[in-house]
Amino acid sequence: MSATETEDMADTTLQNEGVPQSANDLDNKSDISTSSQSAQAAAPSGARALANLLMMEHDFRRTRYAREIANILASRLDGFAHCDGVIVWVKKNKTNDIIMSRFDGSQLKTIKDKNLEKWAKKLAKWMDRTNAPAGELNTETIPAKIFDLWPDIFPLEGLHVPLTSPDKGRAGGVLLMRSQPWGEAIKIMLQQLGEAAGYSLKAIELGVYDKTASNLPLLLSLLGIATLLSGTALTVMDIVPTPDVLQPIIQLLRNLTGLGT
Repeated sequence: MSATETEDMADTTLQNEGVPQSANDLDNKSDISTSSQSAQAAAPSGARALANLLMMEHDFRRTRYAREIANILASRLDGFAHCDGVIVWVKKNKTNDIIMSRFDGSQLKTIKDKNLEKWAKKLAKWMDRTNAPAGELNTETIPAKIFDLWPDIFPLEGLHVPLTSPDKGRAGGVLLMRSQPWGEAIKIMLQQLGEAAGYSLKAIELGVYDKTASNLPLLLSLLGIATLLSGTALTVMDIVPTPDVLQPIIQLLRNLTGLGT
């Protein structure tokens, strides 16, 4: 795992503990593949990053509106990957619903600016029309009418993650912006997240979000296994939607494992 990937995982601890840390300190970390001590130090952060990923997927399945999924992506992506800015778009009739956020202090905060939103809609429309692939943004291909108006608050470097639906179409997309390079591990996690969001958006479109059967037996089994494994592993409870009556218990377990909100 590279130093950049270590940074991605370490950001999760910062997000949950609310303790700022400079980019220089993170950049100076050595490659944990050559240091067992660093690997041990990074392991809890990696587990926390995976827990945040699973919780986001769980929350996707509990939403009733497409914009809720966009809000989750725009406000919580820094839970496992540092990003200076985020643009999320989801299909709404024949246009895109846009939500933007910017890293401010210790977390992503939503930006509400009509001019920025108009610009972001043009960018999203162009990326959808050109069927832009997943991966790092190639700014050389962006039309001048969009590139020349690029906001100063966002870095020119970014990672594009399409929100792919089961029918192989696109339900939207995400653009995460930062000046640091992206590690392969975090790219895979983000693509997985994009697929999960796309499937949930398709389910909302089809009106099947409220047809999930109770999974109490499975939940209890997972909790039992997780308890035997470790405290952090209790987050496996978030891979499946749960009955509302159990939410207080789940919140208590989140707080006990440091994953509460």
